[in-house]
Amino acid sequence: MPLPLGWAHHEAWQPPLEAERVDRPGYQSILGGAGLAAAVVFLPFFGFISFLLHPLVTLVHELGHTLAGWLYGYPSIPAFDFVYGGGVTLHQDRQWLLTGLWLAAFAWLLYCFRRNPGTLLVISSLAGAYITTAATSWHEAIVIAMGHGGELLFATVFLYRAWSGTSLVHALERPIYAFAGFYIQFHDLRFAFELLTSQAARLDYEDAKGGGHWMDFSRLADEFFGGRFLLVVLAFFVTCLLPPLIAWLLHRYRPHWQRWLVNRLAVET
Repeated sequence: MPLPLGWAHHEAWQPPLEAERVDRPGYQSILGGAGLAAAVVFLPFFGFISFLLHPLVTLVHELGHTLAGWLYGYPSIPAFDFVYGGGVTLHQDRQWLLTGLWLAAFAWLLYCFRRNPGTLLVISSLAGAYITTAATSWHEAIVIAMGHGGELLFATVFLYRAWSGTSLVHALERPIYAFAGFYIQFHDLRFAFELLTSQAARLDYEDAKGGGHWMDFSRLADEFFGGRFLLVVLAFFVTCLLPPLIAWLLHRYRPHWQRWLVNRLAVET
């Protein structure tokens, strides 16, 4: 019996999506990169190599601060700190025009995708989260946290490139990406573990940048989490465990999230 007019909804049949598999070079790159990165980070014999690679961590750390600063209206420039070592991000005073431009971008996207309910929900949620954080002091917490957050974000991107092996110019890029991603992750894990277990490491951390609680974890703990420094560091330690898993999931379910992304970017006229 045919369905009444308007009840039937016909769509072209599409085969079910299968999960992506990791090929043999992918496993070799991941295992080799992880082993080499572990040796460089944890074995004193390779301490000089780790010292030479530390600017990589500094660079992605300051880029995280910089991108978050621009997102919330603070013109920012990353730089290396030649006084105390490490890096520093120079933030200017907040420019409300930048914040207004981001809000205008949200409004434009809502208009463009006004006939795509799924995309409207995503954009509305992002806009609501942005407005809520931008209007409160929590945007400052995000800018501070995105230093170490930027490190883990870049580590995830590097490891995804290693897992997937897509868009590579040379096959050697794959193990290099794996090494870079695991190096950042292992560096952060060791750093967080030392802060959690060593009073001397915590004192050295507090005295960095000339003292005065200028370091990211100290500021987050003192300004937003009631002085619970170890809680902030513990949360970072747990987060440091996630990049390989997230990168693997992004590769394995790439057809699924790519189809979802295509559907979100569909503009119906």
